[in-house]
Amino acid sequence: DPVTDMTPVETLTSGEDNTTYDAGYYEPATIGDYVWTDTDADGVQDGTESGLAGVTVTLTGTTGDGDAVTLTDVTDGSGLYLFENLEPGVYTVTVTKPAGTEFSAADQTTDDKDSDVNPSGVMPAETLVSGEDNRTYDAGIFELASIGDFVWNDTNGNGIQDALEPGIGGVTVTLTGTTGDGTPVTLTTTTAPDGSYIFDNLEPGDYKLTFT
Repeated sequence: DPVTDMTPVETLTSGEDNTTYDAGYYEPATIGDYVWTDTDADGVQDGTESGLAGVTVTLTGTTGDGDAVTLTDVTDGSGLYLFENLEPGVYTVTVTKPAGTEFSAADQTTDDKDSDVNPSGVMPAETLVSGEDNRTYDAGIFELASIGDFVWNDTNGNGIQDALEPGIGGVTVTLTGTTGDGTPVTLTTTTAPDGSYIFDNLEPGDYKLTFT
């Protein structure tokens, strides 16, 4: 019995040889680790990047004897979370990203200092065995960025936006570059009638602008 640690009462009769009473034991298992602010969106925990507090992390799965498990934790001030005292079984960690953020690309290195979540915040399923302490499940999170401003008629040619110089609409502006995880980017826009333009919802990375 998993509650009392006792077997059922057995009435032994004369001469009976009953060798059917067995006991299986396991040690509790642990899974968890870290959610951090991936400022350069490269999916790798850099030395200057810090943990992200207050992020909800959910553990779902099934124990070895078939019981369903759903548990929730919130990252602490250092970005750490942990699920302890688990029965061995198969478990999945899901991270809920804060509003206005995105998840870093997964598996950018071969060590345990990278992000493990897919774009939906789900990490690969893990089979925990008796006594396992697995603290390698991490998630990088970043905010989207923007770049842009203004194209104008520099009537006096001094390179300074003077108050009476008008913006120029209809100018083609091209953004090219590479995100933090190495994905190439090419985007094009056209200045508004007042000369303004903007590229928003960009992953952190290295970009340049070309004006036609």
